[in-house]
Amino acid sequence: MSIDADLPFTRDEYADRLRRLRAAMASADVSVAVLTAPDTMAWLTGYRSRWYRQHTSTSMPPAQCVVLHVEEGAPFLIEAGYHEELARTTTVLDDIRTLSTTDETRESTLGEYVAFLAEQLRPWAGSRVGMERWSCIPSPAVADVVDEMLDGLGCRVVDVTLPFRGVRRLKSPAEIGKIEAAQRAADAGIRAILSEATPETTELEAWGLYSLGMVRAGGEPAVLHETVAAGSSVSALHRLSGHTRLGSGPVVHPDMASAVDGYHARATRPLMFGAPSAEHMREVAVAAEAYEILAEHGRVGEPWRVLLDALRRHFADSGVDGSGAGGYELGLSVAPTDWVGEFCWSLGDDRDDVIEAGLVTNFESWNSLILVDTVVFEQDGPRFLSSLPREILEFS
Repeated sequence: MSIDADLPFTRDEYADRLRRLRAAMASADVSVAVLTAPDTMAWLTGYRSRWYRQHTSTSMPPAQCVVLHVEEGAPFLIEAGYHEELARTTTVLDDIRTLSTTDETRESTLGEYVAFLAEQLRPWAGSRVGMERWSCIPSPAVADVVDEMLDGLGCRVVDVTLPFRGVRRLKSPAEIGKIEAAQRAADAGIRAILSEATPETTELEAWGLYSLGMVRAGGEPAVLHETVAAGSSVSALHRLSGHTRLGSGPVVHPDMASAVDGYHARATRPLMFGAPSAEHMREVAVAAEAYEILAEHGRVGEPWRVLLDALRRHFADSGVDGSGAGGYELGLSVAPTDWVGEFCWSLGDDRDDVIEAGLVTNFESWNSLILVDTVVFEQDGPRFLSSLPREILEFS
């Protein structure tokens, strides 16, 4: 029996998620689903681990998944025998089926795992089986063997990545509460950098300051490495923090995220030692004004194109080269993945859909400086979560 105290959400919330996922299965004409994406397993059951065997030795294939039928019974988790306690204390599921060939000294082989999975699926031979083809787990080598097994059972594999991610796009009040807590932690981490870093502090040391401040405020590390980048190149925000000193360039960008129970929020602000130049003040003002446009035009029920057209006009009129804006879904993600959800939006979109209540994304507005915040789209209008000023922040 699983322990409620270790679950991020109530059993009622998980029951509602199961209902919604089964509705998505029915719409996709799928009878059985084999869930392997860590974020999908966590969303449906609460199960999270730090080792999914994503990139291990070929003698240690991925050996965990959640299986559910569109109508029959309760979902069940397949896992290695030595992970049974982990599974029972981190998941809402009561049915944990462990591979009998595994223990603390022995991993299952690929053949043993696939044979065990086949036995669990045999009652549904001939069914349409949903698999998450865009998941990083299992690897192509393992997926090929699983496909061959399913073919032998007379099953047809259907990619359910989009319908399953779509079920998670709009967040419940409880999920938004997790994201709000993650935002407070991210803000606290950036404030820790501002208050303690010096020009001699390295990017990695600043990352350490952020991490400690963020954790002390109740956060946990994001699935993607949070970077601190000294210099004015926005593309540098996709590199790892290094030993460059913060005082080596005109600006420092801590490109940060924090999570609470796997639910992510984002925050980035340009930081400087000393007073910013007039040009930097102009650039950050243009980036900040984009938030006012989002607040005005990002209304629930309005077409996305109205907001995007307003942002395009703003940046075109600003005269600041290299300006842009966009966002992507925020919410639950689990390492080793490096992304959250499916939904993305940007100035280059040509779309006819409308803004929906319960959608949570980041909002990035940039030129040579970048501002990033978390926005919740609500009936009363978009709500930004970060308490950090949308301006250049000076180190203490």
